[in-house]
Amino acid sequence: MRKSLLIISGIVALSGYSAPARAQAVDYGSLESLFGEPITTSATGTPQRASDVAADMTIITADEIRRSGSRSIPEILSRVPGLDILQEGANTWDVGVRGYQQPYQPRLLVLIDGRQVFIDDYSRMNWDNLPVNIDDIRQIEVVKGASSALFGSNATGGVINIITYSPLYDKDNTVSASIGTQNEVTGDATTTFGLDGHGGVKFSAGGLAMDEFDTARPSGEVPGEIKHPYHRYAAQSSVFKVNNDLQINTEANYTDKSGNEADFVYGLVPIQMTSYSAGAGFNWQTPYGLIRNNNYINHYYLDMTYAPNITDANTLIVSQLEDQFRVGADNTFRAMLEYRHKDFKSNNMPYQYPQFAEDSYAIGGTWLWQITDKLSMTNALRLERNDTAMNGTLVADSYFPKNAYGQTYNTVSANAGLVYKMTNLDTLRATYGRGVQDPSEIENGYNNVLNLGGGVKVNTFGNPNLKPTVVEDYELGYDRKVPSIFSKLKFSTYYEINHDLIAYPTVLGSEGTGANGYLSYPTNVGDSQGWGGEIEIKGKHPSGFHWDASYSLAEVRDSGLAAAGLHYSGSAPEHHFRLWGGYTTGPWEFDAHGQYATSTDMLRTVSIGSNPTLVATAGYFTMGGRIGYKVSDHVTVAASFFNVTQDHLTTSAYPAIERQALLTLTGKF
Repeated sequence: MRKSLLIISGIVALSGYSAPARAQAVDYGSLESLFGEPITTSATGTPQRASDVAADMTIITADEIRRSGSRSIPEILSRVPGLDILQEGANTWDVGVRGYQQPYQPRLLVLIDGRQVFIDDYSRMNWDNLPVNIDDIRQIEVVKGASSALFGSNATGGVINIITYSPLYDKDNTVSASIGTQNEVTGDATTTFGLDGHGGVKFSAGGLAMDEFDTARPSGEVPGEIKHPYHRYAAQSSVFKVNNDLQINTEANYTDKSGNEADFVYGLVPIQMTSYSAGAGFNWQTPYGLIRNNNYINHYYLDMTYAPNITDANTLIVSQLEDQFRVGADNTFRAMLEYRHKDFKSNNMPYQYPQFAEDSYAIGGTWLWQITDKLSMTNALRLERNDTAMNGTLVADSYFPKNAYGQTYNTVSANAGLVYKMTNLDTLRATYGRGVQDPSEIENGYNNVLNLGGGVKVNTFGNPNLKPTVVEDYELGYDRKVPSIFSKLKFSTYYEINHDLIAYPTVLGSEGTGANGYLSYPTNVGDSQGWGGEIEIKGKHPSGFHWDASYSLAEVRDSGLAAAGLHYSGSAPEHHFRLWGGYTTGPWEFDAHGQYATSTDMLRTVSIGSNPTLVATAGYFTMGGRIGYKVSDHVTVAASFFNVTQDHLTTSAYPAIERQALLTLTGKF
């Protein structure tokens, strides 16, 4: 193991590697070929073999992505034990971790090549609005458990890092087109240009158009429902080699989408969103270590089509500087500084024009210690200061005065882990994580009076006195290679405590307009505990068969007002069984997958201004599959099927999903 660490360190220095925020600077292909397994940077910020990381990690490979037959990342993630997939519409999703499930899930940080695509306004993900071509993804790295010490706020439940092919090392050129049920049409293309050994430039573009599911909805639930959701994107990334020691990276992205999604008050609403992103940085190998700088800006514009007077704009600016260096043969250190500016504006409101801003300053680092050939330790620490301020004009009778929104608070995140290679076949892991979930910008600084007509108003405010949610996570994992059946057995168990959970909104009573006026603002509602685990066996036989079978248990117990305000307990299946398998023979590929999940009990709002109520959903079973044929070395045609067991399948408190089929033609050159 010590030898492998030294080899990785040498390749890292030669490749100009940076930390995870510039994942494309890593030559994943060379490292994977050398070690015979996927390489990851998402656990510690340092490239490691997947079997060596001190974290509960799953890596979905490009081959597994392709053989899923899906053009949706959440659908692909459904194969990972411990993840909870909530489908709300034809192209809208949320992804939870280990039983903690809700719309606008705030506990799972999502990155593309290390750049945050998680949105800070409501603390959420727009899974249907990512600037990435499915065929351009090298691997998806899933880390379960608190990871805030490396990635910052909102990594309290885990991190998903989507790694695309590098314009410097991979030269990916691919094009695909699909047609399917629900009148679905998709098209995606990626092309890469080499610069004669001086770098590479990659462009991707594509999109989707389809019909919304034609499933029953309560009357008045979705005012102005979007009947034909769509998604469009364009992305560019570049790596320029100035010399053998210095690389410069740039990127730019554009996305646009519409769809019907569940929001932070558990209602289904039509949304349109446009986003822009641009970034640049460098990797510089010096006598003092590998120095990395990364800077980017994300801007999101949200149009709430059911309320035409409400549009929101969110901006995130990030600047990172770090140095990764070695001390002796057995110690690798990473020191970092980070600045974040978050800005939220509500525009075109008839009552006010609030603008809430937050500046964050973080210092931290990681330490990887190879104690012996069999035993290693990982430690990480992050200290962060957050300053908030309210600008713009508030509603005249705002519940909180303007100066109350000027706050300063400090947070501490930490991770620690031991990895013990008991034998060449057996690995034992023990980890601890302390994660911090900052209040979202909406929870901290929203200010709005929504006139519903007929004298009914909802007065909604952010609460500047909120405490951050702190998650403490304890895990024990065991892996065993089983060469006799070409498999690997993986077992993990965990226990987590969530302190000061935040619920928004809480309807407190009447204000201003008598019985027809409602006051609502978020509060810390109590604690929650979760425990359970996952067991998985995965393998591939030389004859062409492959399999992946797993079972996950997630038990959640809320206390205090958290039981009513969030109701994580019961929001996701307690028991979940998954089975994936396939066979390759000549040019043919056959794949099938099935899942069984037990019942849920989830909060749901069926009309604007009403309180959410609990909706019980029975357990369900679903199946799907793919048949692929390799027409030539470069062209593949495939038919994929999803939810084939029923025309309409109820999987959550949201509208039933439909059976789907997709025919895809893909070319790689």
